[in-house]
Amino acid sequence: MATGDLKGSLRKIEQGLRLLNYPRDVDYTVLVKGDPAAFLPIISYSFTSFSTYIAELLVKCDVELTAKSDLRFIEAIYKVLRDQFQYKPILTKQQFLQFGFAERKMQIVCDIINCVVKKHKELSNSNKVKSQTRKKPKSFTCEVWSNCDNVLTLPNGSALNSKQKPLVERHSGNEVGDDLRPLPLPAQGGGEEELHLDHDVVEVKCEQVAEDNSQIEFLKSQLADCQEKLHKLDWMEDKLHGLEEKLKGKVIIDEKDWNNLLSRVLLLETQLLLQSKKRDLPPEFSNVTQECTCSRIPVSPAM
Repeated sequence: MATGDLKGSLRKIEQGLRLLNYPRDVDYTVLVKGDPAAFLPIISYSFTSFSTYIAELLVKCDVELTAKSDLRFIEAIYKVLRDQFQYKPILTKQQFLQFGFAERKMQIVCDIINCVVKKHKELSNSNKVKSQTRKKPKSFTCEVWSNCDNVLTLPNGSALNSKQKPLVERHSGNEVGDDLRPLPLPAQGGGEEELHLDHDVVEVKCEQVAEDNSQIEFLKSQLADCQEKLHKLDWMEDKLHGLEEKLKGKVIIDEKDWNNLLSRVLLLETQLLLQSKKRDLPPEFSNVTQECTCSRIPVSPAM
């Protein structure tokens, strides 16, 4: 994106916001001024709320973007862009946090949006491939188990279910051999149709189980992320309680006000000291001092 085309930069950043489904209102007049407060929420949303895959990537990289000052936030963003996206912004961190450089900041934000969307597609595609590879062995094992319940083939070509046992007629007397007969077996056509139906049902159930497992893993990762954030909030709350305990009974005053108060106290002390000394002087000396002061008063000459 070449500089000098402010309207083109605004159009591109508007397209990027639509690509992110950015839910907040954007004041483009503030963007034109180059106010960093208008760009930082867009960057934060791109990395933390746009995609769960990007959020998981930040967790794996041990990068925390919440509860940070603007400088710490930009330092973490620049580090992620360098290490994970191989991207180096054209502005330094200090320049980005200053007013101005509006077009270059818009260019950086558009590049960040493109990098995040591209990384999201890569991670989602790799996740789909992993889920498909997980489904195939399960369907294969289900098919093997379903085939284990198929019929057993007899020498004469007839089929017998492994779970069925031939019923034997028992006769009284000396009859042997021919009296032992298996019951007639059901026709092969209906059994094969039932087996095919059972096999399809088993495959569908295996796919559902695989999808449920992937969703459970995703929910576990989100739960771990929430627990980590809760631990950090508890830590911050403990810090605040500690500061409150330390500052209990103390009054915080500005340095200028404190210096002004000290100067006033010093002035009052000197005045009190002078008054006490005047009281300690004898009355004769005080009269002499008054006469001296009167004699020192200049007299204007008569006109």
